[in-house]
Amino acid sequence: LTITMTALALSFFSSQSFASGFRLPETSASAMGMASAFVGQADDPSAVWYNPAGMTQLDGTQISGGFVAIYPVLRHENDTVNPGTTDVTERDIFLPIHLYGTHKLNDKITLGLGINNPFGLTTDWDENASTRHVATLSDVLTVNVNPNVAYKVNDDLSLAAGISYIYLDATLENISWLGPVFGDHNFRLNGDGDGWGVNLAALYKASDKVKLGLSYRSRMEVGVDGNAEFTGSVVNISDSASTSITLPDMLQVGISYKATNKLTLNGDIEYNWWSTYDRLVITSNAFIPVLSTDTVTQEKQWDDQWILRLGGQYTLSDQWKLRAGYLFDDNPVPEEHFETRVPDSDRHGFSIGAGYTTGNLTVDGSYLYLLFDKRTISDSKEDDSVPPIAPGFANSLNGKYETEAHLIALTVGYKF
Repeated sequence: LTITMTALALSFFSSQSFASGFRLPETSASAMGMASAFVGQADDPSAVWYNPAGMTQLDGTQISGGFVAIYPVLRHENDTVNPGTTDVTERDIFLPIHLYGTHKLNDKITLGLGINNPFGLTTDWDENASTRHVATLSDVLTVNVNPNVAYKVNDDLSLAAGISYIYLDATLENISWLGPVFGDHNFRLNGDGDGWGVNLAALYKASDKVKLGLSYRSRMEVGVDGNAEFTGSVVNISDSASTSITLPDMLQVGISYKATNKLTLNGDIEYNWWSTYDRLVITSNAFIPVLSTDTVTQEKQWDDQWILRLGGQYTLSDQWKLRAGYLFDDNPVPEEHFETRVPDSDRHGFSIGAGYTTGNLTVDGSYLYLLFDKRTISDSKEDDSVPPIAPGFANSLNGKYETEAHLIALTVGYKF
C-alpha cells in the first residue's frame, strides 16, 4: 500500500499543458494571434507578461483582461496492453484567464500588474484505460501575480523589473492494484503551495523600423503540502504528504520589424530551463512502515528546451488589425521518463487573429491550432519501475501517441 502511494506522489506535478512541459504561454489574444511572438513589439497591456519594458510605450492608464479556451484531444494507440485498441482523454474545455493593468506615472516611469495562469492544465484518462495504473486524472492550476516597474532610460532604451508570486494547486489520481486479494483501488493525491520569483526585461529601439526585446523570468521553487487518499471496497486510508517543485527559468529574445507603415513582422526565440525538473523528493510518514524512511526520490531528468515563434500584424484600418503566426515548440520529456500525465512531443502551432478598436475600447480575438508530432514509446520506466506490478501494468505506456489542441482567445482592453 505504501509503495503504491509513493508511485502516485512521485508524479505529483505532472500535467498536460500546451507549451512543452506544463507551461501555458498563451496569455493574451493579441499576442496569440501572432503565435505569441510579442517580446519585441510589447505595445499593449499584456506587455506586463511578455516584456514589461514595453510598458513605457503605453500612455495613461490601460487595462485588459480575458481568457483562452483550450480544447485538447489526446489519443494512445495501445501496443503492449490490449494491442490495437485506442484510449482517448475526456473532451473538456479549459479556461485560463489573464488580467493586466498599466499606469504611466510620468515620462520616465510606468507601473504594471499582471495576473494569469502560466503553468498547468488537465488530463483525464478513463478509469478503464490501459494506462490507468500510471494515471487517470491530473489537474494542476497555477495563479501568478506579477507587479512590475518600467523605466525609460532614453528615447531608445527602456528597462523593467518585477516580482512574481505563484500559487499552485494540484490533484492527481490513478488506479492502484494491491494484489490479487484487494485488487484495484482509487488513489487520490491533492495539495497546494506557493513560491516567489523575479523578472527583468529590456526594450531597445535599434532604428525607426527595428525594436529588440529581452525578457527573463527566474525559476520559482514551490513548496507543497497535501493529502493522500486511498479508497476502495477494502482499503481506505488518508495521510499527509509534502514535496517541492522548481518551475523553470524562462528567457525570451524578440525582434520586431516595421516592414511598412501597415505591416509589422515579429520573431521570438524562447528558452526554458526544464532541467530544474530533475527529480521529485516526497516526504510522508506513510513511507516509514515499508521503507524505513519518510523520504522517497524519483528521477525525472527533463531536458532544457526552446521555442521558435514567428508572427505578423497588418493594420487594415484605424479600427482593424489582422494577425497570423507560426511556432515550433521543442519537447523536454525524454522517452525513459515519458508518462501519460505529460504525453509530450514536439509541436507546431498555426494562429490567426484580429483586433478591433473603437474609441478607448479594444477587442482582440485569435485562434491557435496546435499539432503535436506523433510519438512512439517503447522504453519508458514510468509504468514498470515501482512495485507492486499490476496485471497489464508493465509496459502499458508502449504505443503511439497523437495530440492536437484548439485554442480560442478573447481579450478586452480599455484606455483611461
